[in-house]
Amino acid sequence: MFKNNLKIAWRNLMKDRQFTFLNLLGLSTGLACTLLIYLWIHDEYQFDKFHEKDAQLYQLMEHRKGTGQVFIADESSGILAETIAVQNPEVEYAAAEAPAAWFQKFTLSVDDKNLKATGQYVGKDYLNIFSFKLIDGNPASVLADKNNIVISDELAKKLFNTTDHLIGKKILFQHDKTFFVSGVFEKVPVHSSEQFDFLLSFEYYKEIQPWVTSWGNTGPHNFVVLKKGTDLDAFNKKIANVIRRSSGDTSRTAFAMRFSDNYLQNSFDHGNRIGGRIVNVKLFAFIAFFILGIACINFMNLSTAKASRRLKEVGIKKVVGAGRNQLVFQFLGEAILLTLLAVIIAVCLTLLLLPKFNQITGKEISLHFDWDLIVGLSGITLLTGVVSGSYPALYLAGFNPILILKGKMRSSVGELWARRGLVIFQFTISIFMIVGVLVIYKQIQYIQNKELGYKKDHIIRMDCEGKLVAREEDFIEQLKKLQGVADASFTYNVMIGRNFGNDGIGWDGKNPNEYVYFEGFGGGYDFVETMGMKMAEGRSFSKKFGDESDKIIVNEEAVRTMGLKNPVGKNITLFGKNQQIVGVVKDFHFESLRETVKPLYLKLIRQDSSPWNKLMIRIQAGQEKETVERIKVFYERYNPGFPFDFHFLDDLYEKQYNAEIRVSILSKYFAGLAIIISCLGLFGLTAFTAQKRQKEIGIRKVIGASVIDVVMMLSKDLFKQVLIAILIAIPVSAWAMNQWLNGFAYRISISSMVFVIAASSVILITLITISFQSLKAAVRNPVTSLRSE
Repeated sequence: MFKNNLKIAWRNLMKDRQFTFLNLLGLSTGLACTLLIYLWIHDEYQFDKFHEKDAQLYQLMEHRKGTGQVFIADESSGILAETIAVQNPEVEYAAAEAPAAWFQKFTLSVDDKNLKATGQYVGKDYLNIFSFKLIDGNPASVLADKNNIVISDELAKKLFNTTDHLIGKKILFQHDKTFFVSGVFEKVPVHSSEQFDFLLSFEYYKEIQPWVTSWGNTGPHNFVVLKKGTDLDAFNKKIANVIRRSSGDTSRTAFAMRFSDNYLQNSFDHGNRIGGRIVNVKLFAFIAFFILGIACINFMNLSTAKASRRLKEVGIKKVVGAGRNQLVFQFLGEAILLTLLAVIIAVCLTLLLLPKFNQITGKEISLHFDWDLIVGLSGITLLTGVVSGSYPALYLAGFNPILILKGKMRSSVGELWARRGLVIFQFTISIFMIVGVLVIYKQIQYIQNKELGYKKDHIIRMDCEGKLVAREEDFIEQLKKLQGVADASFTYNVMIGRNFGNDGIGWDGKNPNEYVYFEGFGGGYDFVETMGMKMAEGRSFSKKFGDESDKIIVNEEAVRTMGLKNPVGKNITLFGKNQQIVGVVKDFHFESLRETVKPLYLKLIRQDSSPWNKLMIRIQAGQEKETVERIKVFYERYNPGFPFDFHFLDDLYEKQYNAEIRVSILSKYFAGLAIIISCLGLFGLTAFTAQKRQKEIGIRKVIGASVIDVVMMLSKDLFKQVLIAILIAIPVSAWAMNQWLNGFAYRISISSMVFVIAASSVILITLITISFQSLKAAVRNPVTSLRSE
């Protein structure tokens, strides 16, 4: 019986090739989209999950109270982890970290090789906490000595041309300090949020940067592994007041958060976790669900629309004894067979599209036919087949055989409305996705073109190292003489995100118990001019005014926060020292546009031995390539042994919005596919409607109906359903996109033109889709249609 049903199913698919082609195309496209999104979501969930102690691994965070709000910070004092470990027996391992994100790249040298590499300073138990696999060395001891360095196998091959017998080998760090190789680890997995080429001891970092040992200074990251069975809530209550006990600071409260959760859920509001990357994961999960739903709806609509061709088959089978269940299984079997073919095509499409998909998403996803994927694909095949085939199967199996054989079967009102409802749902989702694409695109354009308060274009940023340290002003003076260099200065800020904030500013009338965050900026002479900032009042720093160590510049938001009138000339305090305000710089964005502009102060920094300083060099427009080459030649002559490494500031700025840009690009493709799949359904429905009513069309044409009349007759019902979809989709999409935009402190307002464009696009596409089949039926010779009569 099974073999017979399979044969009948195959013959039916081959008999109506147009139906089979439309369903295969729609289902396979929908399944390919779903598979790509599944692979992306699966990849996102893999981040930081590979650590053996994942369930016990926590990052120490801080609740910070200030200006009526509670903030969450992932940074703290560099001695927080070790203090908590000493005081709490529940802690198995603890380590602090000065993360690689703080530094651009370091120069490592072996003999005559000078290479740039990414590194971070970590506590001695770091490799007991994180499961980065050591090829050589003991995780318990590789970082025990302050003179040790642990390198990746990839870096080892570049420096030594091998990964064997490297323990004890010397590596010159920044042409200044010699470290000895104590271990070699496998290249950090792509699914690690911690990315680095080498590790140095945090104890060494304490020596060169003693500020990290102060409770008042924050910045380092801290991690702990808790013993199995530890109650996290009870542990958090125990450590909540460790900062207050150690420093007297009542505005900061420590707590532990599972480390692997931070990758996806890294956004907070008023102290509560509100999203982060998980928002995009959920968004694309919904998109996958809706696209697959649209494809299944196509199947249902096309199957029920062509049911009239199989009425006699169903009637005869029922008369000769076929039960309802047998018929249901037969038609479900046909649906599952078609879905299986669609899955095979979808897998081929996925393999074809993966390189481009990886390029868009910035990932390295591959399709491995492991047991999980095979089970998943089998589940998708069965589920999609059952979902898409259930309504047609139940619909066909429920026919009355007597009425079928007498030719008295008519489409029920329920069937008609079910089909219309599914079409409306399809196009509601399609319009929703078009609106989403337009809004996301406009917000990205707004972000990229918004006036930031400084000029990010044509500026290169590079670290000060080697001979440049403590000689920045001399280097800049000579650099400015190069053709194509418009201006130059230096700073210890990255200009992209916070990095030296504090609550050290005091003023008359300030509440001593209130925590007010100020971003601290430091810059050399001409820093304001190089960055293209504007002064609202007063002046910037200048050599003609002599010693300006007790002078300070603040931004407009700082003036508002402090409630100062006529601020220029007023005195405030910075860490208890008097500072005179000499200028007010207009507000500029030093964080992403998701954040409001924070109050900041700017201090003049003279050339010193700080490793934090970064050169900011403005290049004349149109001469970028030639000027960069001149700077490279000059830099390598001035600072031999240090490879020339730089970044364009506008590129670094745009990296903040990589997630949004990728969402925009992917949404565009998925919205287009949703519309195509929906139109395939309309195309098929119009074709079957025209076929079903071909005799009616012939008669109408004989008695004088024009081509336009016939086209309108075939199109008006489907067109009405699309209009209803537009009316439903507009308010729903407006609400949803406003929720998304609320994640930005600076955002566009959704114009009515967005909805007009979305509605017009769908109407135009619908007209083109319907008109093709309608015109084909309308211009057909009526004699052909009526010949059998």
